[in-house]
Amino acid sequence: MNKATMLSVTRILAIVVTATLSLNALGETRPAATGRAAPQLSQSYVWYDGNRQQTVWLNPQVVAEFNPSPQGATAARSADANAKMLPVKRSQGGVRLWQMNNTGDVAVRGLVASHPTGKYSPVFHDAPTSSGAMRALPGNIIVYLNPTWDATTVSNWIKTHKLEVVKKLEIGPNIYVIKTAPGLDALTTANALYLSGEVAAAFPDWWQEVTTR
Repeated sequence: MNKATMLSVTRILAIVVTATLSLNALGETRPAATGRAAPQLSQSYVWYDGNRQQTVWLNPQVVAEFNPSPQGATAARSADANAKMLPVKRSQGGVRLWQMNNTGDVAVRGLVASHPTGKYSPVFHDAPTSSGAMRALPGNIIVYLNPTWDATTVSNWIKTHKLEVVKKLEIGPNIYVIKTAPGLDALTTANALYLSGEVAAAFPDWWQEVTTR
């Protein structure tokens, strides 16, 4: 290797080392600016948006409380002495988010035991990390029945499945909001109806985090 080539190699190595040190420096300072990386989530659930299967990931340490009340705050701290409220993007007065040490289903059971009239749901994310957009299950599902069914057929189907109609939506023929409990009951009921093949679509009436574009 001649002298000129050695100098070129030396310069390249110097650039690579400098770039590596710069990236390391950025990596070391990033947590101070943005906090720790959002933890990965492992437990996933599916739901059906029409015929498209969608996946959400459970956040095991966040619970949504709908129609929050002072009794709800007392129940949260009774279920977990370290419970704390989390900020919600933009003002959404109909929901309050609690971070709890108990894992999701345990926390929800504790809250329901302390405040039976409260409405609680595990919190899910649209990506396998807690930085993904949040959604939760306040109760009720939306069901698209066969649009050709007449009123009698619809009524008989609802009675056969022992369902309760909250209201009919006027966005198309035979689209109904069906009553369910909050939480996973809404998700499992919607999935069961869709997978039965008896309905055109069935999905939870999701609460979704409001984000700015």
